[in-house]
Amino acid sequence: MTRKSYLIFLPAFLLISIGAAAQATYKIKLTNLENKKGDVYIGWYTNSSDFMKPKKATIAKIVPVNGIGQVIVSFDRVPAGKYAISAFLDENGDKDLNLSFFGKPTEKYGFSNEIRPTMRPAFFSEAAFDVNGKDGEMTIELK
Repeated sequence: MTRKSYLIFLPAFLLISIGAAAQATYKIKLTNLENKKGDVYIGWYTNSSDFMKPKKATIAKIVPVNGIGQVIVSFDRVPAGKYAISAFLDENGDKDLNLSFFGKPTEKYGFSNEIRPTMRPAFFSEAAFDVNGKDGEMTIELK
């Protein structure tokens, strides 16, 4: 290989290496499922305008649960950045978090950073955390 070839390929290789190093694996443990049946929806969001809108999640998984108390879901190759996670247990299969007449969720839900507001939904800023290329894990207790 000529010197010119090294000068072309070296920067490309370094950029690819840096991009790969900036990704992480995260394990999210969802607890308090109370041995119910349904699908758990887990969404990772990168901004407040999309937060808690399942169709606008940057990263998402749907995991079936059947009579278990907790589940661990692995997310591979999560790019570095700021995220907030919202999760809910869809017990009736309608692919949505159901609310009562007064707007209170009737299905189990939870957020990253264990945010538990009592009279309002969580804000993106409260649930946000940084992914910096290092593997991590987090527990979200559904309520």
